[in-house]
Amino acid sequence: MNIKKNFFEQLLELRSSLIKALLIFVVTFAALTPFANDMYHFFALPLLEELAVLNGSMISTKLSATFLIPLKITALVAFIASYPITFYQLWKFISPGLYKNEKVFTSFIFFFSFLLFMLAAGFVYFIVFPVIFHFFVLMTPDDVDLMIDISSYLDMIIALFIAFGLAFQIPLLIISLVKFGWVEITVFQKSRSYFLAFSFVFGAIFTPPDILSQVLLALPVYFLYEIGIFLSKKIKLR
Repeated sequence: MNIKKNFFEQLLELRSSLIKALLIFVVTFAALTPFANDMYHFFALPLLEELAVLNGSMISTKLSATFLIPLKITALVAFIASYPITFYQLWKFISPGLYKNEKVFTSFIFFFSFLLFMLAAGFVYFIVFPVIFHFFVLMTPDDVDLMIDISSYLDMIIALFIAFGLAFQIPLLIISLVKFGWVEITVFQKSRSYFLAFSFVFGAIFTPPDILSQVLLALPVYFLYEIGIFLSKKIKLR
C-alpha cells in the first residue's frame, strides 16, 4: 500500500513540475510576443545582408506564414530562454532520489549542456549562416532573381540549430558513458575512423544538400568527439 502511495505521490509531483515548466514557457512566450517581428528580423538578417547584394528578397507563398513564422521563432527563443528555470523545476523532482556525487555530476551535465547549446547557436548564427548564405548567393546565376520563401528558410535554420545543438552535446555524452562505466574509453578511441564517416553522414542528413554545409557540420562534430575523449581521460584519471 505504501509503495502504491509513494508511486502516486511521485506522479503528482512530476505532474506539478511539468505544469510549472509549461507555465514558465507560456509566460516567457507571452512576454516575448510583442518582440516577435524584431526576433524574426534578427534571425533573417544574415540572409537579408547577402540578398541585398543581388537585390533579392524574402517572400511568403502563404498568407498565414507572415503571421506564424515570427511566432514560431518566438516560441523557439522562449523555449531556450525558459530552459534554466524549467530544468530547475525538473531538478527538484529528481534530485531527492540521487546521491550527492550524482547530484553534482548531473548538475554539471545539465549546466554545460545548456552552455554548449548556446555556443552551438552562436556558432551557427555568426559563422555557419554567413558562410552558407554567401556561398549560395555567390553561386546564383546572373539571370536569376533570388527570392527565398520564409517558411523554407525557417525550416532550414531550425534544422541547423537542432543539428549543431545535438552535435555540441557529444563531449558530454562521451563523458557520461565513460563516467558511469557503460562504455570503455578505448571503444571511442578505436572507433575514430567510423565516427569520422558518421560525422559526414550526420552532416548530410541535417544540412542543406551542398558539400559546404555538410563539411561545416561534420568537422566540428568530429572535433567535439575528440574533445569528449580527451576530457574523459582527464576525468577518469582523477
